[in-house]
Amino acid sequence: MRKLRYLTQIPTGAMPLQNGFYSDGRPFRLEPYSTRTFDFYFYFPETGDFPIYPIQVASQKGRLAGGKPFVFKVVEKLSKRDETSWAWVSQNGTEKEVIQYLRDHNMNRIALDKIAFRMRNEKEGGDGKDFFEKTLKLLSDRFAYDSTLWSYALYHKDVERLKEYLSRSAMVSRCGLYLESPLLSLDPIQRGFHQHLEYKPLVNARAHQLGKDRRILNDRLSGQYQRYLDVLKFHPKLGDEDFLAVSYYLLLQDRVGEGLNFFAKVRREKITEKLQYEYMATYADFYKGELASARQRAFKYADYPVDRWQNLFREALAQLDEIDGKGIKPVDDEDREQVQDVLASSEPGLELEVKKGEISIHARNLKDCTVNYYPMDVELLFSRKPFVKDDTEHFTSIVPNLSRKIALPKGKEAHSFPVPDEFADRNVMVEVVAAGIREAKAYYANDLKVQLVENYGQVRVAHSETGKPLPETYVKVYARLGNGQSRFYKDGYTDLRGRFDYASLNTGDLDDARDFSILVLHDRHGAAIREAKPPSR
Repeated sequence: MRKLRYLTQIPTGAMPLQNGFYSDGRPFRLEPYSTRTFDFYFYFPETGDFPIYPIQVASQKGRLAGGKPFVFKVVEKLSKRDETSWAWVSQNGTEKEVIQYLRDHNMNRIALDKIAFRMRNEKEGGDGKDFFEKTLKLLSDRFAYDSTLWSYALYHKDVERLKEYLSRSAMVSRCGLYLESPLLSLDPIQRGFHQHLEYKPLVNARAHQLGKDRRILNDRLSGQYQRYLDVLKFHPKLGDEDFLAVSYYLLLQDRVGEGLNFFAKVRREKITEKLQYEYMATYADFYKGELASARQRAFKYADYPVDRWQNLFREALAQLDEIDGKGIKPVDDEDREQVQDVLASSEPGLELEVKKGEISIHARNLKDCTVNYYPMDVELLFSRKPFVKDDTEHFTSIVPNLSRKIALPKGKEAHSFPVPDEFADRNVMVEVVAAGIREAKAYYANDLKVQLVENYGQVRVAHSETGKPLPETYVKVYARLGNGQSRFYKDGYTDLRGRFDYASLNTGDLDDARDFSILVLHDRHGAAIREAKPPSR
């Protein structure tokens, strides 16, 4: 980098412009392998020959370089005219010459507004409507646009080009988020005012409204929903695509009944998003329990050529197969949620039920287990803290009164046997231990089969006798935090597979949770309480 200084003057007889100078010298810096440009402005008040002293550049050691002397020749009129230039053709050429010039040159390098005066009628100094139409058609065919030329659509009452002009004008930003009129239509999605987003996965902490006002706990979804409501405020009435979008946002909030009501108003033949409609219809069928309809629709699109949509419909088929007891397999090996479902299905599981003098062990992926019996005081068990494990953990340090090893039948999840005779008439805590899993239970009056997969934060609820999944079973979860306090964590309902993810939340509450106490409540099959640790990460 070099520190230099330049000296320059305007021509003799010239007048400076824009707060200019007659003579000026200033320091400047010149970086390696670079150039510098300095602009200054002047004009000549009369004709004649006017010399200019050339610019000089010097360093601390003296003069380095300078320009060559030059004399400006100022005349009244051009002595030479370039009649092939746009400056000449646009102002002086014939209609045919202007059109030909536009055909032969790059329109991105042409100042199209120079021919704006030609857009007027012949009586007003222009070339008339015919020239206007020819010119704008040529520009349109070449994908060129100039707002000044298109504004003459109002002058010529050209409705189609006026629509295009208005759609590109600054007035659009002052017309709200939506408008439908004969001359201007504003689509918020096309204009970028709003864009529908997909939320996957989205886990809501609460299944029901708490308090007077509804509240969306996910800040991003809340903002997205409010922006969409702002768009709808400009609609005189909701159309079919609006009903489709509203049903989507309501289902995201677990407002299932309202979402299904809005979805029922959508007329498939009136919307463009046919595929999205079909997937939403499949999704709605799950809520309505119309599994045959859901399977028929999902099967129709199971081989859709777009992988993302193909996987969504195939995942629906996989869930339907699981509901029918055909097992579980991932549709997309890279989908975390699907892989977790498969891993959860292969994880050892152990659940215990004791009722009506009979012990039932529900095991998955286990060959045998050890059953221990501890006489207990039921009244003491229920007088302790709500977390049941607080009242059962102390049995692990006591030698059981009786211990037996039980072989679990292969291919069956349930294995039942009576309580030993010596404990038939006594209150007893039954403990089952297998593969590092420990379960201890007292008697609870219910017909529920509750299975926990702690490593993945899932609970599966089924009927104890039929083994069929129990959808729409209410699950309420409390968490014991690191400071020992217990508080509400989340609630919801099992899906058609009887599954419920009790651990996942879009907040960071899981980080502070140490234990979960899970209440499973069914309006016909009773209640059960289970405890679980947060999933290991």
